[in-house]
Amino acid sequence: MTTDFQSDIDIKKSTSWVIALSIALIILGIVSIILPAFASAFFTSFIGWIALISGIVMIVQSFMSKPVRGFWLNLIVGIFYAIAGVYILFNLGAAILALTFAFGILFVVEGVYTIIMAFTNKAGHSMSWLVALNGIITLILGIMVLNRFPFSAIWLIGLYVGISLLMSGISLLASALAIRKVMAA
Repeated sequence: MTTDFQSDIDIKKSTSWVIALSIALIILGIVSIILPAFASAFFTSFIGWIALISGIVMIVQSFMSKPVRGFWLNLIVGIFYAIAGVYILFNLGAAILALTFAFGILFVVEGVYTIIMAFTNKAGHSMSWLVALNGIITLILGIMVLNRFPFSAIWLIGLYVGISLLMSGISLLASALAIRKVMAA
């Protein structure tokens, strides 16, 4: 009996985190939809900063662990990461184009996977239709990104990422609330 009580507490705690994450995704999605050009530039420059900082960390780490095997590999990969980060930050337009294409492929793959997951795993129990709808919308967005590439890339990526974030947030929220409803019954 104590184990069931503890698992109910763990489930409620876990779903609270999922609910908080879903609300954050919904807010980020709305902001991205309202400001798509800003969202495109923000997402792309954020990736540039991540690559640059990762490269610097790898370069420093390669010198700190010089006696350990892999010094040259860590150093070279770190240099490439740093160069890629600087390139992205100084060539934001080209990076947005590349990222738009990558997101198009990602959305297609994510959409197909989400649709399959909705029907095979019954994700979200009674709300699995919403998970399937999320997958269908994400798949359509991916096809539209690849179909319109490279035109309108500056606003397209921000808008589509915003829609995807919004739909992911809504489906996560619905799934978490459905799990809590089943748990309460």
